[in-house]
Amino acid sequence: MIYLVREKNHMMKKIIFLFIFAVSIIFISHQQAYAVTITATPQSPVFGPNDWIVVNLKIQGYNGGPVFWVAHRPDNSTISGNLTQVKATGIITHQIVRNAFDNYFGNWSINYVYDGVNQTVNFKVNSLGLTVLTDKDLYYEPDMMQINITTAYYIPVANQAEFFYLTFYDQNGNVVKDIPEIDIRASQRSTVYNFHMTGLADYDPPGLYKLRIQYYNTVIEVPFLLGKYGNLMQVSAHTDKGAYQVGEAVNMELLFTRVTHSTGTLKITEPSGNITVHKFQVYSVHTFLVLDNVTTNVGTYNYVIQYGGVSQSGSFSVVADKTALPNIEVGIFLDRLNYRPGDVIYIKIQTSQVITDSTSIWVVDPNSVEYPRLSLPISGVDTILTHKISKNAISGQWKLYIDYDGIVRNVPYFVTGPPVNNTETFNTNQLSEPLFVSDFGANFIAPSGIAIDSSDDIYVVDSGSSQIRKYDSTGKLLLSWGNLGSGNGQLLHPSGIFVGEKYVFVTDTGNARIDVFNKDNGTFIYSWGSYGDGRGMFNTPVGIDADDQGNLLVSDSGRNTIQEFNTNFTFMDEFKSLATNYGNFTATNGIALDSKDNIYVSTPEDRILEFSGIGNFVNFFGSQGAEEGRFNNPTAIAIDSDDNVYIADTGNNRIQKFDPYGNFVLSWGSTGTSHGQFEDPVGLAIDKSNNIYVVDKKNGNIQKFALRGMVFQTTPTPPSQPVNATSTPTPPSQPVNATSAFTLQSIPQTSTKTKGSNEYVDPQEMSLVLSMINQWEKSNPHEK
Repeated sequence: MIYLVREKNHMMKKIIFLFIFAVSIIFISHQQAYAVTITATPQSPVFGPNDWIVVNLKIQGYNGGPVFWVAHRPDNSTISGNLTQVKATGIITHQIVRNAFDNYFGNWSINYVYDGVNQTVNFKVNSLGLTVLTDKDLYYEPDMMQINITTAYYIPVANQAEFFYLTFYDQNGNVVKDIPEIDIRASQRSTVYNFHMTGLADYDPPGLYKLRIQYYNTVIEVPFLLGKYGNLMQVSAHTDKGAYQVGEAVNMELLFTRVTHSTGTLKITEPSGNITVHKFQVYSVHTFLVLDNVTTNVGTYNYVIQYGGVSQSGSFSVVADKTALPNIEVGIFLDRLNYRPGDVIYIKIQTSQVITDSTSIWVVDPNSVEYPRLSLPISGVDTILTHKISKNAISGQWKLYIDYDGIVRNVPYFVTGPPVNNTETFNTNQLSEPLFVSDFGANFIAPSGIAIDSSDDIYVVDSGSSQIRKYDSTGKLLLSWGNLGSGNGQLLHPSGIFVGEKYVFVTDTGNARIDVFNKDNGTFIYSWGSYGDGRGMFNTPVGIDADDQGNLLVSDSGRNTIQEFNTNFTFMDEFKSLATNYGNFTATNGIALDSKDNIYVSTPEDRILEFSGIGNFVNFFGSQGAEEGRFNNPTAIAIDSDDNVYIADTGNNRIQKFDPYGNFVLSWGSTGTSHGQFEDPVGLAIDKSNNIYVVDKKNGNIQKFALRGMVFQTTPTPPSQPVNATSTPTPPSQPVNATSAFTLQSIPQTSTKTKGSNEYVDPQEMSLVLSMINQWEKSNPHEK
């Protein structure tokens, strides 16, 4: 009985154990079937400095509720939150909104917790990589600080890029008030900004300064020193004499310890107390100024030279002329401004009356070395003298002097470039007179401008009828448009014309505007401008041409301003008359650009002025007269494929040709109505074959000429008057500045004291040249 009870108890224990074991197995299996796991994957192992943080989460065994997270940033600070928008499938994208302004660059980690389960994800945020370098540590007032800013993060679309903010601080940590904050778009990896120290040195003392650059919230500070420029720069100034006669030119010599600025300032106080301030060009540490028309009154003149933050003062006096020089006018006119070694200078001596039959002439080189004086004959009130520059002549500004019975005058000129060689001097191809080919154009009332397109179609402005006419290369009329008026498509006595790839641009002179037409059908497109002196306004627009970029330049016969417009017809820039003997102009007529985008304009002062593509004065050639190389109201300009320059010498009824250096080459034409004769030539154009088209206003036709034959090239041909020898020098490629009160010219100098030789035209040599020309003409009568 006892045994049976024990068996029963043992069986009960076994059953209970098996039940508990089965329940445990079921419970453990259930737990394993529904275990929670977290998978966190960053969208990128490395995020950009301006990127949001994006992590893709998947919660295995998600059963509702939020996911908690804590982000550890590079500076060990944390942010936290919970994710509540988890899908039933346990998927969610976690985004932390940020940008580069937070400055949290480096290693990040985020810890996620759900239902007691933890998961950590690691990633990196790249920095902006801001680097700032300056070119040196110590600057002086004339210096340019070159600031190079480099970043690993930039946006190449400028209007979407963030700014670099540049601020200057003084040694006390205060913002320099006179220098506004500089903002630069970070649209490229490296940006170079040039800061001129003048803006700082003009108002702030020498000492320690700091440049602070902020990009987003990343800041870099660069210390630098501003030195006391007075300890570095010294200026010496003195005139060639202490006393001058009324009307005499003042020669001033300047010495600088170094060249830091392209210009300086001269302030002159006259005996009356009147003060004039003028800018002058500085080309080297040794610079000369020529002051014309300043010695107008007897008394003491005080002057102050200011350059590079340093001033130098002095004085000179003007005394009464005790020698009672003759009361006549004497002028010297060179044929151009720039010459090469070996060139021939043609000097025109013009006097109001003849008081002697000879003059003394001499030159002074850039090192102030004076060459021997020569006595040369004077044949009348207008005399042409020649001087041959030595092939060994040093480069720089020379001065030519004459002494006409006690009246001394001088002019500067410049010698530069390689020497002229013999093949240039005697190349006969260049001087052959172009051959008349044909003429065309009936019923013109007063033709003026002409242009030729890439297909050799010819466009003529008939100012009298206010029409534009288009011809083919044979002179057949293809199209005409325009009529008198001020509405769209109407014209009021237009004068100039330029033809581009798609459009015809016309200077609508009477309406003071530029009109644009379709070149294929003459349809009006657009016009801009109105009468006035402001930017984009005109007085009397007459000439128009374009550079290689399609930017348009417009000359104005009513203003001393040339204006430039971009391809959207928007005003870009202008350059005005320079207050110098050479670069000044009261107005401009014709305008043309050569293959290097140098700009040539004709002026009422009977000169052709050459400017660089950015408007710097380079050269002039010509002066008033009927001699070869001189002009009487030059108007139109055209340039051939070799950059030879053709001028419509309107008042002399001829066309003149010059080489790219401004040397006279040849002329053709005379007054009349026959072929090759002109009465008011006012327009010029050259086609792809270098055929030359001349618009004759009074004869009402277009004459076509072809280049042919042989004769001479670079050196000027002998003038029509007897040749006399004279003396020599040449001026700088850049003009000089002055004032309306007087003319100031700065002359570049060299520091090497090398005496060059001085040559005058050998009469026997010139006789030989003339003989060669005569013999050639006799043997080639049809080419004469």
